[in-house]
Amino acid sequence: MRAATLLADKPRLRLGSDDWLLAARNALISGGIAAVKVEPLAASLGVTAGSFYWHFQNRGALYAKLLKDWETVNSAAMVKAAELEPATAEERFKAFVNVWVTEQGYSSAYDAAVRDWARTSDKVRSAVHAVDTLRVSLLKGIFEDLGYDADRAEVRARITYFHQVGFYALDLRDDEQTRLRLRPLYVEALRDGPGRKSTPKRI
Repeated sequence: MRAATLLADKPRLRLGSDDWLLAARNALISGGIAAVKVEPLAASLGVTAGSFYWHFQNRGALYAKLLKDWETVNSAAMVKAAELEPATAEERFKAFVNVWVTEQGYSSAYDAAVRDWARTSDKVRSAVHAVDTLRVSLLKGIFEDLGYDADRAEVRARITYFHQVGFYALDLRDDEQTRLRLRPLYVEALRDGPGRKSTPKRI
């Protein structure tokens, strides 16, 4: 009987853990962490709830993988922009801003959903803080290469990053055409100012 039960629980579709992860990500974005439950996810995938346990020990394991996915995937485009080679610091800064404007390789909705989740979990809050620190440090490196000293680079990095987080937190809804039109003005306002002491570096 046990063997028959296991066979019945085996996924009828060739789903992998990444399929469950994607379903969990979509549920988190649309309904918050309370929506990331096994039975609704199984229904969305067209399989039985039992098939979940072929890939995850429990819901906590899915939560851990979901958080890790956000930590890596949703910052990858920013890391790539900050480390763009060969590129001047100005080109890298524009590439970084472009990640936010076009959302290619980045999801503001995913960020917002995880930040909401962080209000209910110390572990998630700690992860969000670590990711924010990483992103600010990437920007700081760019500003230092633009010719700012360490303190000015830190402040400009924070202003730039907090400005963008605030844009999403306020749920501003500029269409892509408007954002593209205003992009060079934002770049100019956030990038340029007093305190630049050297020629921008190329890496």
